[in-house]
Amino acid sequence: MRKILSFSDDLTQEEVEHLTTLLIYHLVERCGGRVSFTTEDASQTLEGLETKMVHMQIGNAITLRIVTRPPELQDPAVIR
Repeated sequence: MRKILSFSDDLTQEEVEHLTTLLIYHLVERCGGRVSFTTEDASQTLEGLETKMVHMQIGNAITLRIVTRPPELQDPAVIR
């Protein structure tokens, strides 16, 4: 996850993984308890990660945004 998320350096990897699990549960619950996607959807998402990334802002609320990767992180080898 560290390769596709931008988050506070104050968090441990374990804390980030815990927050990620909670966020996934929250999003699925908000979508009626079910989210599905195909392997084609996953492939397209991975391709998009060459130029985009998920930015996680942590405070009283947790905010996720999709942002353009800085040029130094747009190397496909960084993602995979």
